[in-house]
Amino acid sequence: MAKISAIIIGSINVDIEKLNKLNNVKVWRVTDRKSCDEIVRQAAEDDIVYIISDGREVYYAEKFFSRLPALKIYLVTEAQAADNKNLRDAIIQLPAQDFTQAIYEIIEGISEFEVLDLKTMLKNSGKAVAMVSVADSLENAVDDLISKNEQNIKSARVLLVSIFGSTNSLGMFSVNDATEKIQETANSEAELIWKVTSDESYDDKVKVGITVGKFLG
Repeated sequence: MAKISAIIIGSINVDIEKLNKLNNVKVWRVTDRKSCDEIVRQAAEDDIVYIISDGREVYYAEKFFSRLPALKIYLVTEAQAADNKNLRDAIIQLPAQDFTQAIYEIIEGISEFEVLDLKTMLKNSGKAVAMVSVADSLENAVDDLISKNEQNIKSARVLLVSIFGSTNSLGMFSVNDATEKIQETANSEAELIWKVTSDESYDDKVKVGITVGKFLG
């Protein structure tokens, strides 16, 4: 199992227990320089480290966490993502509104993938965009994502697609149709990795998450 940490910078009000349940994510909160040094020591052998901030403090903390050998995935607001030249690996922009809820959804979706695949797709990828849709069918969830994010999907070189739903809602044909629709929308040279997770807690709902990066041009 992958070793995953989430580093919280600033005053974001996250549910630590909820994050812990997502693939055994360890949660650290930055309070001062001493806490940064301790986090680096504790996370030295981790595979993935999420660095989460809704303020500019993330840039000052980068000099500490760049020492970590893990794949670093920054979860920041859209305003921060526009100014990311000093950050490495993947910088995923999330809407300031519902920022906290988006954190849980993105970590859940991305952490389903194999570490090697994540490193291949996201290492040094720069700005990325993550999108999530929950609907009453897989078709509707995919249509919603494409209608709202078509340009991002078309211009990305890499796409990670995670699908969650109950056994009844994830039939073989519906999954095939959904993946084909996303492939048809994406650039013909884009790399795509899929992960389908059966979870009966979704009942009659389906959730689809798409993370895209390494944009063309």
